[in-house]
Parts: sequence; structure tokens; C-alpha cells
Amino acid sequence: MKDKLLLVGAGSFGRVVLEHAIKEYDCAFVDDGVEKGTLVNGVPVLGSLADIGALFGEFEKLIVVIGNNKVREKVYEKASEIGYEFPNIIVPSAYISPYATIGSGCVILNNTVVQNGAVIGNGVILNAGVEAHQDSGIGNNVLVYANTVIRSMTHVGDRAWIGCNVSIGTGVTVPEDARIEDGTVVIL
Repeated sequence: MKDKLLLVGAGSFGRVVLEHAIKEYDCAFVDDGVEKGTLVNGVPVLGSLADIGALFGEFEKLIVVIGNNKVREKVYEKASEIGYEFPNIIVPSAYISPYATIGSGCVILNNTVVQNGAVIGNGVILNAGVEAHQDSGIGNNVLVYANTVIRSMTHVGDRAWIGCNVSIGTGVTVPEDARIEDGTVVIL
């Protein structure tokens, strides 16, 4: 029997994460914008965000699959107060060094590489093809889009939003709440 997992967010990213989460968990959604009882890819929407407290007990594991970093952070804070656990969804094609550190409630998608000594915070989303090189650090509730490279000894602050095909040079510090647009090269 699979553990139950509540996914917060039944939108496009929620559907992507569902494809991987459903292999390990019996899943359901909550979403403020989708009517209760709706099936999303065959999985029920059980209510809205306001219902996560009432669903605790039936569900004890939760993951937030909302791209907005500040919203994701607030939902995790509320769910933590309720008592939820936050598993990671890591796609089998990702490579995570046994010497890397991954927080909780993270989503790590296809062909992502997290190298030796890298530290990934809580609630982080690493989309397909992201590389976090050795000894880099990614703060909490960061979103990194596809094919971005975060070089060695780089630090990405909490809630940073990093677009696709970005290259962040060695030793750079990306401030909290930064927004780095697609295709940008960031160097010292």
C-alpha cells in the first residue's frame, strides 16, 4: 500500500510532478482555482488550500507544486504548523551526488545534476537539465528553470527565480528574491 501525498497546485506544473509522484504515492490535489471533485489526469481535487488542515490525518505528506516562490514558502510554513511531512520528488534520471545535501519538499526533474558538496534548501524546484556544481548552495524556495548552470561555490539566495538557459559563474552570490531572466549570463 502506497503512502498518501497531497499535492498543492493542480495546474500545469502540478500535472508534471504528478507523473512522477504517482509512481510512489497515492496522490490527490488541493487547488484554489479548480473545483472540488474535478479529476486532473485521473487524480481528484479534494478542495482548496483552506482544506489542508481538515485533510491532515488522511494525508500526512504534502508537496507544494506552485511556481510562485513566496506563495510556496507560505504554504509550506502553514503545512509545517499543521504537522505535514515534505518528501522530495526526484526523477530517476537526475543524478544527486551522495555527498550533496537536499532539503525537504524539493522537486528535482529529468537529467538534473547536483554535484559533490552542493547544498539544496527546502522547497526548491530544479527543472529539467539544471546543473548545481560542486560546493554551490541554493537557498530555500528557489525556482530554477530548465538547462540552467549554477557553477561551483555560487550561492543562490532564498526565493530567487532563475529562468531557462542561465549560466551563473563561479563564486557569484545571487541575492534573496532575485529574478534572473532567460538566457542571462551572471559573472563576478
